Amino acid sequence: MKVLVLDTSALIMGLDPLGLQLDTYSVPEVAEELKLEAGPSYRLAVSSSSGKLKIQPPTARALKEVVEKATILGDRRSLSKADSSILALAIDLQREGKIPIIVSDDYVVQNIAEGIGLTYQSLSTLGIRQKFKWTYYCPACFRRYSSETIHVCTVCGTKLKRKPMLKEGAKMRAKA
Repeated sequence: MKVLVLDTSALIMGLDPLGLQLDTYSVPEVAEELKLEAGPSYRLAVSSSSGKLKIQPPTARALKEVVEKATILGDRRSLSKADSSILALAIDLQREGKIPIIVSDDYVVQNIAEGIGLTYQSLSTLGIRQKFKWTYYCPACFRRYSSETIHVCTVCGTKLKRKPMLKEGAKMRAKA
């Protein structure tokens, strides 16, 4: 059974779970991110109180898998707590035998979903065309770093930047 897993961007862009035929899910962190957004937070509140949108935290096991994959891909620094939870919830739903489709315009979420093998769909953007594996480097002395925990060059002290190390065609985007 196909289900939708809604990221913050899906609700901000106006997706209304009440009008959808599929079961919809999200995480508590999305509700937290929407606190100051009147329309989207209202949609979330009405949808969840009606039972059409299920707010469910992910398991620690799935969260760990997301963090590990984000680290491998070089996206861990760019991944918010809500992003991690959305991806982890999709993993949990998949383990329950459901077919989750993550609805998000966030390219980091899409890149990690692609890396994990989860289906995703964007609303207002074209979505990713390629999956990236990132590397961090010093723009001054060009030293490369494999760890995301280092933020400045250990040689010259310049703030590190990131660039794609490997590119591969994206395959997991949902068909319209």
